[in-house]
Amino acid sequence: GPQNLTCVSYKHPSVRGALGGAGGAAAGAVRCPPGQCCVGIWNRSHALVQGCWGGRGDACPSATCVPSPAGHPGSSVLLCLCHGHLCNGNATGTATGTAVGVGGPR
Repeated sequence: GPQNLTCVSYKHPSVRGALGGAGGAAAGAVRCPPGQCCVGIWNRSHALVQGCWGGRGDACPSATCVPSPAGHPGSSVLLCLCHGHLCNGNATGTATGTAVGVGGPR
């Protein structure tokens, strides 16, 4: 599995609770414990949480962040797990204002 991966660490001010690392609006980088990989959670307009994923490393087969809907189909929340260096810093097709092909205009 990934060894001592560095991931982007960020938590949007609207996110409550202990999930995520930075706890402020400024994105930073965090060195993850061995075997962990990076996680990124977005809504349609901005990142919600980025940090280390405590699950098994084999749950993160991709080196890049390819987001998929989290939760029910059509959910506006997108999630990616990846094992590349700082790979959770940007999600393909989000954060640029483009939709990822999930759902549509409300």
